[in-house]
Amino acid sequence: MEPTNRTEKPAKQRFTVLHALGLLLILCAAAVIWFGVHPRYRILAAPILALGVLAAWKRNWMFWIVLIVQAGVVAFLWTFPQAGYRIASIVPLALIAMLLVFRFGNKPLKIIASILMGTALLGLLIVEIPILKAASEQPEPDADYIVVLGAAVYGETPSITLEHRLEGAARYLTANPRTKAVVSGGQGAGEDISEAECMRRYLIAHGIAEERILLEDMSTSTRENLAFSKAVIKTDGGKTDRIVLVSSAYHLYRARRMAEAMGMHAGGFAGSDGYPIYMFGMYLREAVAVVKLWIFGA
Repeated sequence: MEPTNRTEKPAKQRFTVLHALGLLLILCAAAVIWFGVHPRYRILAAPILALGVLAAWKRNWMFWIVLIVQAGVVAFLWTFPQAGYRIASIVPLALIAMLLVFRFGNKPLKIIASILMGTALLGLLIVEIPILKAASEQPEPDADYIVVLGAAVYGETPSITLEHRLEGAARYLTANPRTKAVVSGGQGAGEDISEAECMRRYLIAHGIAEERILLEDMSTSTRENLAFSKAVIKTDGGKTDRIVLVSSAYHLYRARRMAEAMGMHAGGFAGSDGYPIYMFGMYLREAVAVVKLWIFGA
């Protein structure tokens, strides 16, 4: 019998648990874009979902499509200048590394990678628990003073982080008319005025009487924010046993620990939150700072 020149079509690849996980990663990437950043970027979720459809149809391409999607998320997050977005890119980078290890690595390498990843996740969970707990606590009403911790100022305009802190401070001061505010932050590179002066102007513009605002405009770090603000409160004739710190949610635990080390009895609350992916990245960064605090002290 003469051999045929026709080639048989390969059998369609069976849908497996790994394919389901790959599609889940693609859907998660689309959700990150849709829910995690400014709505103007939501359109980018459409091509990710299109790649998901392609991966479901061409399942033998699944690995490479997932890899491309994760690399695209990394590249997208690095278009933002804010550190939170760039730090958040650690997650898709870790996924890329694990995908490559489990696709091309030998068994010992896979075991080592799994142990390292599991240990890192467990350690992160342990560190994040007190950070999240502090972020969720409600402030004591009618505090004698609130201390608003500074953040970057662009020229004379508050950064998004600082504006969010000020929104929370303005709400508290409006609800508690006997409370005074210490706005704390010096002048750094790229800032035409001190962070404290920027905060003072914001609060006055939002209806807070100028005589309720005390300036601390020399500090350059959280530790100095607290130490110098303590001195301002004492100069004003007040005590530091009923103060409330105003900062970003991820920063409250560490700030309160540092305040306690200085003999200040401080509650705390967060201003308005930023976009979820930015906040996620900042929580990751704060975990490193908290570990440093635990090891070296406040």
